[in-house]
Amino acid sequence: MSLSKISSLLLLPLLVIMLSGPFIVLLLAVQTEPAVTNAPALTSNEISRVEQLLLKSAPQSPSARSEQNLQLNADELNLLLSYSINMTRLSPEWAAVLTLADNTVNTKLTFQLVDGWIPLYLNFGVNLILNDSLLVLDKLVVGKLQVPNGLLELASTSMRSYLDGENKTYQNFSELIANVDQISVIQDRIYVTLQWDPILISRISEQAQQLFISDEDQQRIMEHYRLISEIAAAIPANLRAVSLNTFLVPMFTAANEKSKSGSDPIAENRTLFQTLAIYVNRENISQLLGETLAKEMQPAKYIEVRLKRRQDLAQHLVSIAAITASVGADFAQLLSTTKEAYDARYRSGFSFSDLTANTVGVYLASYSTQDPATAIEMQKRLATLQTESDYMPEVGDNRDGISESDFAAIYSDRNSPEYQRRLADIQALIKTRALFQGLD
Repeated sequence: MSLSKISSLLLLPLLVIMLSGPFIVLLLAVQTEPAVTNAPALTSNEISRVEQLLLKSAPQSPSARSEQNLQLNADELNLLLSYSINMTRLSPEWAAVLTLADNTVNTKLTFQLVDGWIPLYLNFGVNLILNDSLLVLDKLVVGKLQVPNGLLELASTSMRSYLDGENKTYQNFSELIANVDQISVIQDRIYVTLQWDPILISRISEQAQQLFISDEDQQRIMEHYRLISEIAAAIPANLRAVSLNTFLVPMFTAANEKSKSGSDPIAENRTLFQTLAIYVNRENISQLLGETLAKEMQPAKYIEVRLKRRQDLAQHLVSIAAITASVGADFAQLLSTTKEAYDARYRSGFSFSDLTANTVGVYLASYSTQDPATAIEMQKRLATLQTESDYMPEVGDNRDGISESDFAAIYSDRNSPEYQRRLADIQALIKTRALFQGLD
């Protein structure tokens, strides 16, 4: 037998191994059973617990630098994790659960690849350990395949090196990590001490917001903002404030015209609320567009916008409408009630007037982004508003400024029948408004 034939025979098994390697890795990684199953929908009691955890974790003065001390057990972390997965609409494809032990955080994640006769899953096992008061990746398992530590270190180093010079989001995230002074994991509880930096948190929030705004939506936002500038410029100089309707009517008139020309009505309405919230709250349009595109926009002349003669009600309604249109009603409602609980504890007190404006904002944005037909119908209705009472009930009889202790004395907590009846009354009153008739 010639040397060339012998070489060919020797190389054949090696070639087979090389070609089948990716297939073998795939077989080891993909599984037919999930490591983690989807948790059921959160109950009202669990959502109330999420509100309390957010309230407990919030700094007393969010606009000031301060040291924050947080502690959570595994049950609380899993509750927040489950809520986050649902809120970001990763469920049912994604599921996750974590466990805590001394100096260790173990996480199991499942991603559903195929949902059919033979479902297929990618199961991940992530082991984090404490190293110099920070959690670092110790082990990664995908299915039955453990990723070699050398490969993990190489990938991690390369990614950090690339992002450190090219990615502002990563730079801000690195700065956030640097603000963590201490992490400890003792039994089933994690303790974190960090420096709260409101400027950094604001930058990260803006960048996160921009990640979910497409190029097409950025163009819509720019068009909405130009219209806001035109509306504001036409308002007489002697007027100190105007009704929210001054902006809603012409903006939804324009949105409806764009929808007639083929633009996506849901996207038009979503970006309208986002842009209007920036203006009403006197914030910078760069929050939505980024610095580069924002430089192309002439800042709109600002005039105070009111609802029922109150600036705060206009701000509440439009802000919650923007959040609802962006991430959904569930998160907006959670944020609304948590904000009122925060006010009851640290600020002016719990306000049913604010909660009413928030709820109107949820209804406005939910219908305006429900489906194309309802979105167009809402454009038509908002373009022909006659008065603020078309969508906003009177709030003069509400009891506001309720302290946390007074709230507990009256309603016990936000799961009590008394409080739930009060919410139901507010929702029923809103549904009687002309704008919302015949939409369900």
